[in-house]
Amino acid sequence: MLPLAYTLSLLTYVIGAVLYGSPIPAKFVKKWGVLMMYDGIASAILVSAYGLVIRLGDYLLSVVNADWGDFTVWLTSRTSILASMYLLIQSLGAMLKVSGAEVFLEILKHIGALLATALTSIKAVYLISMVVYSLRDKILATGILLYSLPFRVGRSVGAALVAASIVYYIGLPLMPAFAAIFEAPPIATPSDGLGSIRGRVVDALGNYIPNAVVELYGSSSVEPDVAVVGDPTGVFYVGPPHDILAKGTTFTSSVVFMGYRFTPDPPNLEVPWEGFLRVYNLVYAGQSLTLMLVGVFYIGNLSKVGSKLSVYLEVLSETASIAILRLSSVNVSSVVVDGESLECPWEEFRWAGMTLEECYLSLSRGSYTVELDYSGVEYPRPAVAEKHYVGTVDLLDYLISLQVAAVSYVYSYLLLPSAYLAILSASTYSLSKFLGGGLRFRLI
Repeated sequence: MLPLAYTLSLLTYVIGAVLYGSPIPAKFVKKWGVLMMYDGIASAILVSAYGLVIRLGDYLLSVVNADWGDFTVWLTSRTSILASMYLLIQSLGAMLKVSGAEVFLEILKHIGALLATALTSIKAVYLISMVVYSLRDKILATGILLYSLPFRVGRSVGAALVAASIVYYIGLPLMPAFAAIFEAPPIATPSDGLGSIRGRVVDALGNYIPNAVVELYGSSSVEPDVAVVGDPTGVFYVGPPHDILAKGTTFTSSVVFMGYRFTPDPPNLEVPWEGFLRVYNLVYAGQSLTLMLVGVFYIGNLSKVGSKLSVYLEVLSETASIAILRLSSVNVSSVVVDGESLECPWEEFRWAGMTLEECYLSLSRGSYTVELDYSGVEYPRPAVAEKHYVGTVDLLDYLISLQVAAVSYVYSYLLLPSAYLAILSASTYSLSKFLGGGLRFRLI
């Protein structure tokens, strides 16, 4: 395009010289001749200065310590911040729908709209920057070509393209510095304001307790605020999307298994929490048979070979007892304590859709070996209605913090870039006016 532009600049100059030297007595003909001669010279200078303009932009960027790579990193980091927060809003909206707190959805919609607007602004800046960076030389060459057309047919458009290629190439990498001057201190994305409680329920020996019911009580709650049933391996989870727990919230825990409520270790759980809930006075033998220890015990060992279970116990208190809990479908053929066979008086009771039986054995201080011969079944999931938690006060505070962050992002990621682009556009207009005839030479 540059050879063609240079040819057109010569043609423009020749036409201008012909008009200026023509014998036509009209003054406007002489005036147009001068203008076209000026345009031809200006176009030729632009063609000759093409390489200089390209190198000058890189030189000026190095002088002001700006770089297109750093600018791209700046844009990418802001895009990732907005995208992560927008995904957080979407997931939080899904949580609110599942947990029944739809009343807060309007706040989330407003926050989402703010984030979407800021994200659109960043994407627009990214698009403009990619066009300028990758097509700067072509934009400059096209502008020079249009600028060189005779009779000023494309002079204004060409001047605008030339000015834009210069101003935007130098100005866009300076946007981070401009934003840093006017930005408020950064507000961290409150992405971790919510947490969860997850863990595994185990007995005194560390064996998992299947399908245990975990209850969580608030600081002043009489009834459980949360009730969840663990899986067959003892794993339980309280948190999004069904539960909305603010970080720092403390709950008192309890474990319900085979109709009895136990206080596990640790008893108090602070969000977020992950670990084991150990029930020290419970030994789960497997196949829906459990030993519940009442008193102070030391549990030495538990072994099971086939259908025979052997447990070594040491009673550390003056009196104690062992409750053998089983499903009614579990067959216990013998109960032997220190080699002595005992008749177990089974008592039946119902809990959570199950028929259970229990037998109590009284013990005094000393060491014992308890042996059971039984055949059982897998412990079923209890028919317990789960209860989920939505901390409305904590959630409202969290949503307010999200809204404050979203407004801050709109200011930093929308208003400041828009103001800077307006400054670049004004500078482009001024430079294009200068190139398009802002200076006049009166030769006649």
